[in-house]
Amino acid sequence: MIVIPDYISFVDWSSTLQVDLPHIEVPVANSEDEWKTWALFLIEENELIQIPLPDQFSNWRDWANFFVLYM
Repeated sequence: MIVIPDYISFVDWSSTLQVDLPHIEVPVANSEDEWKTWALFLIEENELIQIPLPDQFSNWRDWANFFVLYM
């Protein structure tokens, strides 16, 4: 089960993915400012073709909700 990205910071949420999804490579996030770069790396490194690209979203929570839905 993946943590829903509500009421949690981006850095904390991304850290939970390392535990929730041990079968994929989850990069370490240092700040919310880098969320699109982080998300793109996550998608490309793990060949997650079903996940929408982060450029389609204006904020990380909207993208993360799609990520949770598709994973």
